[in-house]
Amino acid sequence: MLKIKTVLCVAAVLVAVMAEPKPQHYPNTFFPPPSSYPKPEYPERAPAYPKPSYPTPAPAYPKPTYPTTPAYPKPTYPTTPVYPKPTYPTPAYPKPAYPSPVPTYYPKPSYPQPAYPAPYNQKYESEFCDSRKAPKCSKNGTLTFCLEDSEYPEKEVKYAIDYDPIILKKYADVAEQSADNLVDGLTSLAEKHFDYSDYHGNTFEKGNWVGGEGYICPSDVLYARPVRAINAEGEWRVIVQEMAWPGYTQTQRTETCLFPGSSCRTLAPCYQSKCLQKYVYQRMLSFDPCYPQKGIFIDIYKLPSACSCHISA
Repeated sequence: MLKIKTVLCVAAVLVAVMAEPKPQHYPNTFFPPPSSYPKPEYPERAPAYPKPSYPTPAPAYPKPTYPTTPAYPKPTYPTTPVYPKPTYPTPAYPKPAYPSPVPTYYPKPSYPQPAYPAPYNQKYESEFCDSRKAPKCSKNGTLTFCLEDSEYPEKEVKYAIDYDPIILKKYADVAEQSADNLVDGLTSLAEKHFDYSDYHGNTFEKGNWVGGEGYICPSDVLYARPVRAINAEGEWRVIVQEMAWPGYTQTQRTETCLFPGSSCRTLAPCYQSKCLQKYVYQRMLSFDPCYPQKGIFIDIYKLPSACSCHISA
């Protein structure tokens, strides 16, 4: 039964295909075929125009000649007459009479001498009367200043201070001194702990290369108050300190080379380095035990200030 239905379906399809009408072609009535258009007529090629002929260049006209400027004679002006320089009579002024030259020395003013007590007015006869003789505190002259002095003339200095009306105008000091306010980038605590025990000033020793923080030239730094020192003229003077004037001190920062002339720490031998001692002049209130009548005066002292490393040329 299924086969019959299939055959009938195929036959129906064939009949439908055969019965489809063929397409008809109708003539195009709107646009004529291309062959029916008229051929356009183009104009003939433009005639060849003759090449223009230009006239020959203009003739070279001769350059005009203008008359030259006549040479006028140079005018001559009359010269300025040279008048003779007048001569005036020189007045005869009297020669001024100047006073005699000022003397190079001035007489000592006659001020009334203060009435010192009897013990102070007496001549101070002792070993200190030789101002160039080193005192005992200098350790036979090996030191230039003393920080302690068992022979300090305390009583004489007190008398001189009591009878000096301008002593406070001469005095000035900064009592609190340390690396905190005198060395940039370093504290006083660090400076106190510098250890140079392994250094002996020899470049080829191990101690030259090892060690902790410190200066390249080891030195002994003190914020001291000297009681006796040798001045710039080589004479020993007594320095006014609080033992004779309670509450008043004269503080100085000193830096002394531990090994002057030795090689600098941590530098190779090829640099030929050397530690050099530097000094500075300081002013301090002083007393001369050989001449107590001078009272308290300001004197100049040469104190060690730094130990610097020098590299030779």
